[in-house]
Amino acid sequence: MSETLEIDLLRTFHAIVRFGQFLAASHFLNKSPSAVSLHVRRLEALAGGRLLERDNQTVTLTPLGRRFALQTAELLQLHDRLLAGFTAPVASGRIRLGISEEYAAAVLGSTLPHLSADFPGIELEVETGNSGRLSARLERGQLDMALLVEPIDVPAPVGRCVKSFGVTEPVWVAAHDYALDPGKPVPLALHSKGCPYRAVAIDNLSRLGRRWRTVIISAGVSALDAAIEAGLAIGIVDRARVSESMRVLAPADGFPELPVHELRLMSAPGELSAAAEVLVGLIGHDFHL
Repeated sequence: MSETLEIDLLRTFHAIVRFGQFLAASHFLNKSPSAVSLHVRRLEALAGGRLLERDNQTVTLTPLGRRFALQTAELLQLHDRLLAGFTAPVASGRIRLGISEEYAAAVLGSTLPHLSADFPGIELEVETGNSGRLSARLERGQLDMALLVEPIDVPAPVGRCVKSFGVTEPVWVAAHDYALDPGKPVPLALHSKGCPYRAVAIDNLSRLGRRWRTVIISAGVSALDAAIEAGLAIGIVDRARVSESMRVLAPADGFPELPVHELRLMSAPGELSAAAEVLVGLIGHDFHL
């Protein structure tokens, strides 16, 4: 009899890929670390080779692992959507969702097609903005949920973080040919007030005693990226968003490493509605950092 590829094994593998750690995956799946390791060994036996290289801190995909991840991601998503179609109750109602500006396109592009096709009774209202503004609106009950970037060392209110999508790593960036004049204030491309990356930039420069000036302030990332890539300013972006036209500035350039943040899907105070629970499931399945 031919071997069978079990969905539970795939779910474990993709959780490890998503979080980059066995321990984080075991917490997410509510499985013991030994069970997670056993699942990986069974998958590697089926695949005919090592899927993951791991050390004490991180996990990376082998070439075979990258192929396996690409080939099985759609299978896992299709399985979960098919199962949800049989078991999930028909949900309806309005959901007000806030999304941090830089992740709006990815979240909506992966979620909206399934929401409109499978749950026509749910009305989604989306608002984009920086995390500070969206968090304040969430606290006032003006949003039902919000996808926020927040410092990882600031704990979320108990019971309010419905999903964590892992960490973001802010880095200083400039154009490749940009040369900083040490005798002049640092020109900055800044997010509007309330953005955690804005606060990080200003706090770090202030602690170093470096003067700075604002070149551009924008709630959207497109204008900031354009100013940075044109060589008009230095800015802070998530390392995953560093474009080919940008270079990362290191401590040797006079810019210290920045603290890690976390991307969290937060809920307003109170119980989630059935419609909100559906949206949480869709975002969790279809959106990844």
